Amino acid sequence: MSTTEAYVYLQEKIAAMKRDYPLLRDKTDEYVFTALCVRANYYKNPALDFTEQTISEVIVDGQYDGGVDALLLDPNSEADNLILVQSKYYKTITYDNVRDAIQKIILFYKDMEQGEYQNVNATVQRRFLSLNAEIGDESKIRFVFYTSAKKNRIRTDRIEKIVKEQFQDNDKFEVSLLYVDDIIEEIKELESRRPSVEGGIIKIDAANNALEYGEDAVIVNVSAFSIKELYALHSTNLLSRNLRYYIKKRDIDKSINDTIEHDPDQFWFRNNGITIVCDDFRVDGKIVHLKDFSIVNGGQTTTLIHKNKEITKEKDLFLPCKIIRAMGENTDEKNDFILEIAKATNSQKPIKKIDLKANASEQIRFCNSMREVGIFYQTKRGESVPKDFREDYCNTDLAQVGKLCLAGVFQLPASSRSKPSSLYEERFYAPVFDKNQGQIASIVKELLYIDYFFRKKYVKEFDKQHEKDIISPIAFAHNARTICIAFVALATRFKNGNLDTEKLREFFEHCSENKSYENHLYDLFSDLGEISYLLPKSLFRNKDLYEKTLSDLFTVIILSGFRYYQTVRRGDNSINETNFLKNDQNYYEILKTDWYEIEEKINNIYASLEDI
Repeated sequence: MSTTEAYVYLQEKIAAMKRDYPLLRDKTDEYVFTALCVRANYYKNPALDFTEQTISEVIVDGQYDGGVDALLLDPNSEADNLILVQSKYYKTITYDNVRDAIQKIILFYKDMEQGEYQNVNATVQRRFLSLNAEIGDESKIRFVFYTSAKKNRIRTDRIEKIVKEQFQDNDKFEVSLLYVDDIIEEIKELESRRPSVEGGIIKIDAANNALEYGEDAVIVNVSAFSIKELYALHSTNLLSRNLRYYIKKRDIDKSINDTIEHDPDQFWFRNNGITIVCDDFRVDGKIVHLKDFSIVNGGQTTTLIHKNKEITKEKDLFLPCKIIRAMGENTDEKNDFILEIAKATNSQKPIKKIDLKANASEQIRFCNSMREVGIFYQTKRGESVPKDFREDYCNTDLAQVGKLCLAGVFQLPASSRSKPSSLYEERFYAPVFDKNQGQIASIVKELLYIDYFFRKKYVKEFDKQHEKDIISPIAFAHNARTICIAFVALATRFKNGNLDTEKLREFFEHCSENKSYENHLYDLFSDLGEISYLLPKSLFRNKDLYEKTLSDLFTVIILSGFRYYQTVRRGDNSINETNFLKNDQNYYEILKTDWYEIEEKINNIYASLEDI
């Protein structure tokens, strides 16, 4: 597209956003442009709702915004990557404009990390505090710049160098620059996303040139142009059973593109090719007919073939392609078979642990258990959430369940946020997903609402109550979500008899020996006994009282925690609320130090419920 055509295209999309979202109708085009970009870039997954509430939370563009236009956690990342956005709705842009935008976002991030909030409004402060509280040791910080202008000759490596020079921990900080052509491509991909490919054809180099392996697999030399045509028709749906979608990797991308453009005759030899798994296939001369299929390996190659202008009908090339018919007597067996093929054939890039579990049989069974308690459980990315389950606390996925259980079941609230990959250790994974699934599903349903109530309601009320405090616990509260989840579970398990006074006294006696006592802690907290709910069932009928009970319990641990935090900080002023609550040991010390008062408050809260 020319500059003018691209700008007109974006104007049409901005107008459509204003029609679709009444909230945006009185907003400037610049504001809506930011929302459009965030939606296209981060909310392609049909399971992710981009609602007016999402817009009002994510877009912070306004007076005294500190130079950021949007703040969010990447909803596609299990590690809760923090995204800081600035956008420029310009027809043309210079290197200096891009550099200044990135430097401004970096300055904002550094000021907020150091507690220098005076230059930004209260909404931005609290938004940053809430999001920053969720990032952990495995999280990335990504500075994102969107512009409606063409890239022209602006060098990305010069901008990346600026970011690297600003931070010692280079690997944790990334920059992403999207110009108008990138944004249009993101929008088109968003609009074309579907759950699967029902049928299609590919072309091969010679009639019936297929190396058969029994009746269920063949190897062929597939036309790159026919793959390009398939991608043009189906976009990322072509990769629906892959372990992940296309992830930019400069060295690999450059190598593939260089071979296509400068040495196409060598492409077959240098490329690993692609693997397709399908319900059925048929070789007919130079055509292979495919039914219910997906590329499960070769997503990088497929995407780059689609993007490369050198591949045309006249300038075609061929690459190896393995086609496999899915084996199994039932859906579980076929899913497991496809998953194993995808795992075995993907070696070019690191596979995330969540990807390896996505189609596992226990995940599908756990999905059924969650549905029985009224929760929609997403087993794989791209799965649409039915309308009746759109509320935050009515749908979930593996990563969220894992984090909630690390905090609530295993009493590891800091690990839940700073090292969520702990879930994939067998000792944590199996009790949650592959043992008493009905019990866990029932508890997770409550944990989802507890989490929702803290994020959406409690923190706002807490801010109002404490905004005039001379020594304010607000920043501590914004970082306390996971210890609140853990504490509600601990308090209710204590009152349900699952954790008795003797066990807790033993826990407090040894909790300082966290490493050597780790196995005992695991045994203590992982044993849920017979409990199938946390708060009393009778309380579920009274939503207001249920939420008041949660609020009371949250306040107990936050105020006790804040007092202990202040004591610790007096001895080490380098500690802040965020890093203090990224240590499970500090949660244990809060409980140990203040338990007699905490226990009394728990008993008082429960005493008020006896007549319910």
